[in-house]
Amino acid sequence: MKTIVTEYTFTDAFRACGRGTQFSPAALRALFEHFEQFEEDTDTEITFDPIGICCGWAEYPSALKAANDFGFKGNESDTEEAALDWLYEQTQVVTFEGGIVIQQF
Repeated sequence: MKTIVTEYTFTDAFRACGRGTQFSPAALRALFEHFEQFEEDTDTEITFDPIGICCGWAEYPSALKAANDFGFKGNESDTEEAALDWLYEQTQVVTFEGGIVIQQF
């Protein structure tokens, strides 16, 4: 048996399991679109697990902040673009207006 997950049920599931503040509304929309696109591109159904998403993904206000938290060896002159390029080489990255979400590595 399976349930079709809409954007509303996706975001509401985080609230229902006590993780309503784990991601911003914009990040949740971006993650929903990312997972939908993944299913479409790979012709693979994925199991929706909001707790697993919370454990495996993290939201950041910028790529530079995320990269620095995960060992980016940049300097003060490094740009957001350099940090984002580095992250793309390390993990899955979902960008959205106002921040990014990365699969934690």
